[in-house]
Amino acid sequence: MPRDFDPAPAQGRFARLAERLSETYGYPCDSEMAQDSASLGSIWIPAEASRSRQKRTRIPLSLIVNVSKFGGLATYGASSPSDQKPYVHPDDRQRIEYALSGLGYLVVPEHILATPYDGPNGWVFGPTADATWFTRFFDYL
Repeated sequence: MPRDFDPAPAQGRFARLAERLSETYGYPCDSEMAQDSASLGSIWIPAEASRSRQKRTRIPLSLIVNVSKFGGLATYGASSPSDQKPYVHPDDRQRIEYALSGLGYLVVPEHILATPYDGPNGWVFGPTADATWFTRFFDYL
């Protein structure tokens, strides 16, 4: 975590985000705090509340919102049992981004986080070269 990270206010804002998403979707959204991670925690929006669907089968997809311990960064996406990138419905994007921005989070798109990490602190990841920006700011270190 960053040196200036203050867990109490960050956890309070995270809890407010979970409440806001639960109210927005009209379903309880489960949340979990992360340990030993660059991620503060994750919030799951249930598939029955989501408008996002698999393209071919139209099966509803649950959504996940990840919050980092670094600079109020946040990202979100749809879960998918396949390797294909699932479609996130524009209504879901709008609802999630509105909730995040209303609490001062900075949304980082998944495609940016999927690029190879080339920043400082590469030593944290060891000899592997497969670290991404998601690894750096949202994953277990």
